[in-house]
Amino acid sequence: MKLLLSVFALAVFCSGSSCFGQDKDSKPFRFPGGDAEEGRTAFVNLNCIQCHTVAEVVTPEPTGKRKLHLELGKESRFVKRYEDIITAITNPRHVIQKQYQEILTSAQKAGEIEPLMPDLTSDMSARQLMDLTAFLHAVYSDSLKDYGE
Repeated sequence: MKLLLSVFALAVFCSGSSCFGQDKDSKPFRFPGGDAEEGRTAFVNLNCIQCHTVAEVVTPEPTGKRKLHLELGKESRFVKRYEDIITAITNPRHVIQKQYQEILTSAQKAGEIEPLMPDLTSDMSARQLMDLTAFLHAVYSDSLKDYGE
């Protein structure tokens, strides 16, 4: 499973570069399918609700104290395209938001302790990744006018 997710991540990375000889007019990478409602379920089941809420979407409250509160789909920070959603899920450490940096300990900032967002690639199925991407893509498409441009 981890190999499959690694292949997806490589495909996303290469879709924005010249790995496959694509030019700027080529179509962007898209998963074949994905169910947004199942993605909402995956969002809850993978415990994304522990740190994230989603604009205009009702999700259950996490059990215990919320570790962090980052609302997805409210404003366009890093996620500006479909491919950015996949990168954020499969490699969350690629960018750390200022709000997130403020709660990290000095040991976490120095790389001695892993940040809060877990590496889900070993626990998430390819179907969950596709569905979760479809779910968040729908949210960003509906809530942000500059998404996808």
